[in-house]
Amino acid sequence: MTARPKVVLALTPLAEREVELLLFDNDAPLTLVSSVAEADDLQRAVEQEAPDAVLLSPELSGLTAAHCARVRASGARLVGLALDEREREALAALSVDETIDSTVSQDGLLTAIRGTVSEARPAAVTPAPVRPERRDDAGSILAVVGAKGAPGASECAVSLAALAARSWPTVLVEIDALGGGLDVRLGADANEGSILGLVRAANSGGVQAELVERWLTERAGWPAVLLGAPEPQSLIELAQPGTMTRAVTSLAPLYPLTVCDVGAFLADGHAAAALHREALIAADAVLLVLGARDTQLRHGLRQLDLLLGTLGIPPERLRVIANGIGAPGTASRSAITQTITGHLAERGVTVDAWVPWDTRGLTRAQRRGMPLATARQRSRYSSAISRLLEELFLPAVAPTAKGRKRRLSSPGQVTEEQVVWQR
Repeated sequence: MTARPKVVLALTPLAEREVELLLFDNDAPLTLVSSVAEADDLQRAVEQEAPDAVLLSPELSGLTAAHCARVRASGARLVGLALDEREREALAALSVDETIDSTVSQDGLLTAIRGTVSEARPAAVTPAPVRPERRDDAGSILAVVGAKGAPGASECAVSLAALAARSWPTVLVEIDALGGGLDVRLGADANEGSILGLVRAANSGGVQAELVERWLTERAGWPAVLLGAPEPQSLIELAQPGTMTRAVTSLAPLYPLTVCDVGAFLADGHAAAALHREALIAADAVLLVLGARDTQLRHGLRQLDLLLGTLGIPPERLRVIANGIGAPGTASRSAITQTITGHLAERGVTVDAWVPWDTRGLTRAQRRGMPLATARQRSRYSSAISRLLEELFLPAVAPTAKGRKRRLSSPGQVTEEQVVWQR
């Protein structure tokens, strides 16, 4: 007999009355493990009970998109109950996995909670923890994300990881569901090793160092790279609740530093956006890369609002990079400062790194097939990325926070397990 799915109720009293026979009858198809009356209690209930799904009302007291994003990243499927069209629209804005109404049948409710056949996990998969516990000695996870129309975020991630790899074992993870292109740049085949293998291992209950080593792409001058999934059809599997959280955090015990190159598409209700959001929520620090043109800056501010508001990422975990300073057709640094300083200050952040345009470095990087920061090592671009790397970590001797920032722990001494990754 198939076990009844475990569900946390996050319904208003009115919504609960509308479906009480489905929930509380003797032959109810669900196991109700907890009930919350306020959104602030929702995350705690999910972490304690490890449910299969949360059944929620858009009118739950204090509910925001940030609550929903974090619950989903913890591994619970979000099923919204809409009592009218207005609530259906509100649930769509909250990016729930499925929306039902009060006339739903028992079978329809089960399908919504378990997902469709194509979305369901394979039968052989062992249930994984809701959110993997991070060991005290686990490494740091950085997520680098850009904004619409602002190129250079992926190059910042690549260069940051390449410079970090000189000091600590580092892995660069390509998390761009719309195609990041690192396979082309490295001349590698993602079918021979990609993040898909990591995801499946993490969902099966454990990631072994020996397995990860098989999925890596390694090239001279590059950090170890986990390429993006090779096939678009993998998107459904990658976007399941909690999948990207488990995959990314499973690397932390193996590497002092994991750098995630995250796709900029974060729109509501899209599978690609769902997995991008999970990677950002799982990270210890998020680096937002802004372009230097006026339109790019406007898109960047909207992305910043999404990170701080919709995803609920605290300002102390956020770093802002102004990229491409001095590029053709861009404003000067002083002009950019006048344009965005006030907007950033209102949001509790500031520009943490000014990264200049490097024409000679780009030419050399393309010719040599290397990251920009290592292709021309004494450039201003390389210096700016190096300074940013230094600012990300606490000094080994005096680990105190600097200003508003929560600086990350220094990777410190490499363990025997991590020596595997040094080449």
